[in-house]
Amino acid sequence: MSESSTIRVLRDRRFGPYLGANFTSNIGNWFQNVAAGIVVFQLTGSNTLVGTVSVLQFLATLLLSPYSGSLADRLNRRKLLILAQMVSASGAIGLAIWVGIAGVEGLPGVWPVLAATAVIGLGYAIGISAMNALIPALVEPKDLEPAIAMNSASFTLARAIGPALAGLVVAAAGAAWAFGINALTFLPLIIVLFLIRPREVARSSGDGSVKAGFAYIRQRKSMMWLVLTTLTIGWAGDPVNTLAPGYADMFGRGDSFVGLQVAAFGAGAAVMSMLVGRVRARIGLETTTRTGIVIIALGMLGYASAPTEALVLIALFVAGVGFLLGVTTTNSNLQHRLDEEMRGRVMALWSMAFLGSRPIAAIIDGVVADLVSPRVGVLTAIAPLIVGWFAMGNVKPAEEPAEV
Repeated sequence: MSESSTIRVLRDRRFGPYLGANFTSNIGNWFQNVAAGIVVFQLTGSNTLVGTVSVLQFLATLLLSPYSGSLADRLNRRKLLILAQMVSASGAIGLAIWVGIAGVEGLPGVWPVLAATAVIGLGYAIGISAMNALIPALVEPKDLEPAIAMNSASFTLARAIGPALAGLVVAAAGAAWAFGINALTFLPLIIVLFLIRPREVARSSGDGSVKAGFAYIRQRKSMMWLVLTTLTIGWAGDPVNTLAPGYADMFGRGDSFVGLQVAAFGAGAAVMSMLVGRVRARIGLETTTRTGIVIIALGMLGYASAPTEALVLIALFVAGVGFLLGVTTTNSNLQHRLDEEMRGRVMALWSMAFLGSRPIAAIIDGVVADLVSPRVGVLTAIAPLIVGWFAMGNVKPAEEPAEV
């Protein structure tokens, strides 16, 4: 990705404001995730219940993504995304007000946190397909590749910044402030979505059903293997979220170390986001994905065996590097292969694989951590990565980008 293309995309009157607002919203998401995990662990001491936060956050994505993808291919994607943001914001605002008034100690158990997480997850499930499919309508066709890379980079940079800030806010001011900050971060994206006008792209007036989406991807074997690989990478990224509170407790550290763990993972991803274009230009999309899988595995092995806090953070940084290599290249690989009228449904399957695997992974990670130890819980991420490595061996080289 050249500097000129980067500047051109950032200056785009549609994509630039969207990217900035979405970045703000992503930082808020990490305030929510970190604070929710800390509160649940404080109230229960259970890694399994911390995993339940991830289950409720992404269960709707697992169940509803095919249908949200169908909606994204039939309806106005911008308006659908506005609706999704409003649904999530309602859950975030409700939790922030409740914890702000009652305090963590005044909560009637963990169910308010879990209920708000479920509402936020519902909004995310409604909007995730539209969010992925909207990008080509925010830039010119020649700028699709840098736009995808920058959109992925915004998620990873938020993952580097958000958790560390969230941990500091919870430690210094309490969870209510973190929940409140998250609630406020929905506003910029909603405003921007109301103001921008995406460019017209080709849309099909034919079969917009979920069934047609599945049929489309079944006929394209490389896409199926890419979706499976995405599932394994998403699975492998879960331990740092589910088990970070348990690791902090294991090392006798406070809430700030929870945020530092997630931030170290995000920092590795953020650094690699600046280099991934050069890497995949040199070795190709498919080899870059397999390289990322190996690096994630090495990082997770280091995380499971690290004897000190410093080595924990280094191992997570390494895992984050591999995670970014893997997830951005499966996204780009799919985006380049598909037809515009199928974009919402195909990217819904990508989202379902990437995020929908998290509920299963979180429960397994949490249960194993409670029954054995957090270190063994981390090791459960290795087996899916082996599957992903072999799945990528069946992916043929990417074709030229589809015309949009």
